[in-house]
Formats: sequence, structure tokens, C-alpha cells
Amino acid sequence: MAGPPGRPRQVAITDEMWDVFGALAEESGLEVEVLINQAMFEMAVRLGYVTPEPVGMEAPSGEDEFEASPPPRSKPPKAKPSKPKGQKFAKGRTREAGARSSSSGSPKRPPRPAPRPPKEPPQKKGLFVVNEDGDTEKIDKDIYIIGRSSKCDLVINSVKVSREHAIITRERGDYFIEDLGSANGTWYKGERIEKMKIRDGDEIFICDEKFKFVVR
Repeated sequence: MAGPPGRPRQVAITDEMWDVFGALAEESGLEVEVLINQAMFEMAVRLGYVTPEPVGMEAPSGEDEFEASPPPRSKPPKAKPSKPKGQKFAKGRTREAGARSSSSGSPKRPPRPAPRPPKEPPQKKGLFVVNEDGDTEKIDKDIYIIGRSSKCDLVINSVKVSREHAIITRERGDYFIEDLGSANGTWYKGERIEKMKIRDGDEIFICDEKFKFVVR
């Protein structure tokens, strides 16, 4: 696009720049004013004050025409990669998720849990027999004989009681009472028994003598 002739204006130009434009004028065959106007036009385009036309612009003095070069396209700034939240990076190193940090390449093992203290074996419960007077005796034998004989473990001084009347045995941690064929029998809750398992709080009659058994 041909431009209108420009009005003469006074512009202060350094000697160095005047020599540069003079040398450009000699090499291109254009006037110094044309080159100065062209430089000013390109600067205005770069700063966004002028929109370049697709066709060249004539010099204001009516001399040879020239084409205005479009401003160079500036490359968009590269976006910096954002660090994912919750992830820390060591200085000078980039670690990806799941990367192994140890120099040997093997993942770190979690600390071993403290060993549990060994469980104490359950204490065996004992059987105690309590007479009507409140006297208590512990049965700490696997075979415990009750009767009138002085050789029995529990002696009952009664003519109604047989010499070896009943026996208490321990079988796999449980206690059982068994009648030994006595004349007057062994009784539990009004019934004559031959053999039964003893439980905590049971009351058993040897003839008419009552005994309470306690397990603890």
C-alpha cells in the first residue's frame, strides 16, 4: 500500500546511526528517509501500534516501494511441569511414582513387629471338698478314696459308711465321683448315683453326710 508523502520533521539522530543508515542506503539503493520510515514502521508493528498489510508500503517520498515484513512470531513460553500434590522430590533428582529409592534396587522392608510374649499355659483348676462344719480340703490326687477305713483319703467316722465307700478320680482335667458298691449308697439331688462328673457347687451325700465340692 502506497503511503502519502510525509511532512518534513526534525529528528535528532546520532552520528553513528546516521552512518549506519547511509551505508544501508548505498547498498539498497533507497533513500535514507525511506529506510528510517521503514524502521519506524516495523518498530510500530512489533509494539502492536500498527497492523501490517499483506501488500508492501511505498516510501512517503514517492520513491521505490517496499514490503513491510511481518513481525516475528514469538514462541509461547514453555509451561513448567507442575508437581503433583502430596509428592516430594529430592533435590537434583526426579523420582517417579513407584520408583525404587535404594541404591541396590530392592524395596525397603517394613520393620519387623516386636515378638509377642509367650502365652502362659492355663492353670489347672483344683477340686476342694467342704464338709458341713466348713472344713476344706484340696483333692490333689488322681485317685481319692472316701470311706470309714483309716487308709482312706477322706475318713468318715460313721457305721453307715462303708470301709471304702466312694472314689473320686481325675480324668483329663475333669473330676468324677463313683460309688464303690456301698451298702447305703452315694446320693445327688435325692437320687442314688453310680458315677457322675463333679461340677462347681455340687452337693453330694455319702449316706447322710453332706459334702460340697468347689472347683477353683
